[in-house]
Amino acid sequence: MSSSRRLTLAAGPLLVLGYCVINSTKSVFEGALVQNLSPEFIAFNSFVVAQAFYFFTLRDKGQLKDVIRRCLPDVVMLNVSTAVCWIAVLYAFTVFEPAMANSVIIGLGPAVTIVLGFKLRPGTKALPLELAAAGGMIVAMAYLVVTASSGDSAIGDVPTGKLVFGIVMCVLTTVSLSGVTYYTKRLGDAGMSVRQMMASRFVVLIVATFVILVVRGSFGAYSLGNVGAILAISLVGVIISLYLLQQGIVRTEPITVSMLFGTNLVITYIVQFVDPRLHQSQDTLYGVLAISLAMCLGTWARWRAGKRDADEPGQDVTAQAEAKT
Repeated sequence: MSSSRRLTLAAGPLLVLGYCVINSTKSVFEGALVQNLSPEFIAFNSFVVAQAFYFFTLRDKGQLKDVIRRCLPDVVMLNVSTAVCWIAVLYAFTVFEPAMANSVIIGLGPAVTIVLGFKLRPGTKALPLELAAAGGMIVAMAYLVVTASSGDSAIGDVPTGKLVFGIVMCVLTTVSLSGVTYYTKRLGDAGMSVRQMMASRFVVLIVATFVILVVRGSFGAYSLGNVGAILAISLVGVIISLYLLQQGIVRTEPITVSMLFGTNLVITYIVQFVDPRLHQSQDTLYGVLAISLAMCLGTWARWRAGKRDADEPGQDVTAQAEAKT
């Protein structure tokens, strides 16, 4: 296998991992922030900044209009998936500690990705080890939910109503995150660039969060501290991290992206030590480690399969043709 082909195989996962490092830190920050500001206030302001940045820095607006018209159904679904994903995860942080919420979301991720793949990406099949890894992650996720219901998570006792609400938000996040991955991949395959996706991705999210703000009357104060926090989330947690993720997704199979999200867990668990309202839970650590190990198994299986395919005669020629396309 040529060095260029090896670099191509590694680039996508490395970009996704870069996103995961930033996202893990942001999750802990957001988990503390939603205790004082509403999720919709944080999301609305953060994404107005991000959408403006990506739209006004895109040079060819006419080309953007043409590609949106050509790929409109998938662009709309990417917008809807993005809106549900970000609103739901912020509400999940109002119930669970960041490591717990991310564990439930990521634990369900590969299974949902495999199921959606039958419809959205029928040409790619899950490998046996990926199926096994997805099953293991579901078991570990179920264990974490049980510990949360018994008050053994870092948050402590969670009322049943809030627990159910938190789980629903996590499930919505998982499904929509899988949708984001698939529709990004589909748009990339259709010739839409990452910058064009980012310039048109957050419209539904901005409108939805503004409507929720008006209905709930949950506008927060634009204090110096709040504005600084929102700018940090927007610049680092959205503009930079999502650009890395989009670039990684168009170079990587969706199931591999879903598995790699598991690296969020260990990083989030470590970073949340800085949040004084949380006491570290051993049960959460066990669940995080189990999901992470299953994630490593699934990622390794896909990497091995990709390497085997790349080593076959003619693969480098095919890769070069795809790169030119």
